[in-house]
Amino acid sequence: MEEPRTAAFRQQLESLYSISIEISRLHEMPKVLDRALSFCLELTLSEFGFIGLLNGNEQMDVAAIKGFEPSDPSFYENFRLIPVRPSVFGVVITDRRSKISNDVLHDPDRVGQPRGHPPVRTFLGVPLQVGERVIGMIGVANKPSGYTTDEERLLSTFANQVAVAIENARLYEDQRGMIDELEALHRDLSQAEREQVLREERERIASELHDRIEQAIFMLGLKVNAILEREPVAEPIASDLGEVRQLAVHTSEAVREAIFALSLPRPAASGLLFEMRRLVRELGQSEDLEADLVVSGKPLRLGGQAEQTLYILAREALANVVRHARARRVLVSLRYSDHHVDLVIQDDGAGASDQILQHYQESGTHFGMKRSRRQVEDLGGTFDVRNGEESGLAIRVRIPVAVA
Repeated sequence: MEEPRTAAFRQQLESLYSISIEISRLHEMPKVLDRALSFCLELTLSEFGFIGLLNGNEQMDVAAIKGFEPSDPSFYENFRLIPVRPSVFGVVITDRRSKISNDVLHDPDRVGQPRGHPPVRTFLGVPLQVGERVIGMIGVANKPSGYTTDEERLLSTFANQVAVAIENARLYEDQRGMIDELEALHRDLSQAEREQVLREERERIASELHDRIEQAIFMLGLKVNAILEREPVAEPIASDLGEVRQLAVHTSEAVREAIFALSLPRPAASGLLFEMRRLVRELGQSEDLEADLVVSGKPLRLGGQAEQTLYILAREALANVVRHARARRVLVSLRYSDHHVDLVIQDDGAGASDQILQHYQESGTHFGMKRSRRQVEDLGGTFDVRNGEESGLAIRVRIPVAVA
């Protein structure tokens, strides 16, 4: 007939096997720690216990605790991180060995305990070890009859299983983190790809409007002008042709508005600074032109209309540099301050005639420059265009931050 002590030990082994299987199937760290610590208290008939994990800074983080409810709500927060040093429980880490103390008050390793901690009379601690690496410890306390070497062996055996389960939970958390990062990256890339396709399609349509419809309307206006200037025309016909000319101007401006609308960036998604950098970078890569962007001050997000206005103005100005300026270099400056944002575009090309600079607002052409000025002024800003001191053209824009 089996002895009671042997039967009890066999029952403990069976329970140990069963709980080890259960814990190995858990993936979330809190569940692993909670279930493991509950079983440790049951296995050793202890009043309270804890699981501490090393955090790499010569400290142990009390990651789980049971059987102890401090009266001070801040106790756990204040004493959760414990320095690793020789003590009744610290030797489990420093000496990498189990520790039994059935008279903690007179134990030579005792160094005291923080105010508010329950008195510890008996203690059993075992290391959590993965291979040769100690990752923490399990500590149980206050079994009335004290702890035995059999319980030490059982708890050490179980601690090995817990250590593996903790490492698996960490790997699972790391894997989930990596998956979340990859999914976020995929979403970002997908969004970027969608925006790129949308941008290219909008630019293609805008280009079609500019190259075919706007140019056709412009030529229509020129022909009407030529008829009116070449020979005398009867008054009713002259009046009708004048109306056709005005209609051509207004229609051209409407087409221009549509082109700008199609070409709007998405500042809410990427921001003005990002779009400006992309614009200048692509210009420098695609044209025989040195393009630079200089940013000063602390960048800040503006209102959508302000960002769109500055971006479109910069893009239109840079396109004109490529088409007309015969420049070798263009510098884009974006300066942020508490009160306003300044945008300056300066090239070293041929510049513009005094007639254009003085009368472009009344001209039947130069729609982009007129529109840009109007939008800037609608935002309470200022728009200035003039030839540079040495060469080229300089466009200076200032938009108040409060309005932006």
